[in-house]
Amino acid sequence: MPDTLPPTLSGAVRMLRSAYPAGIPDSAYFAVLALLYEHFSDRNLAELMAAVMGKDAAVVLNDIYACASSKPAPSAIAASRNFLEQHGLQAVCAED
Repeated sequence: MPDTLPPTLSGAVRMLRSAYPAGIPDSAYFAVLALLYEHFSDRNLAELMAAVMGKDAAVVLNDIYACASSKPAPSAIAASRNFLEQHGLQAVCAED
């Protein structure tokens, strides 16, 4: 799957796989979506998360829409931000 991703998403894939080598846990999934939503287009975020999670991009896109309409708690998003900053979030966001 990663071979079919646009090269611009490779840094984000590496960051997420470094942060979550066993996959993003369900408890953090929507917070990560909400955090990354402001940095990626819907399509790119769906492709990115589908590659990392092993899900279908259409399913992830529906999750993105659900997340955008009812965001996770700010504390959950902040916890995800703090955790991902340790794995290169700033560099990935600077690539936008």
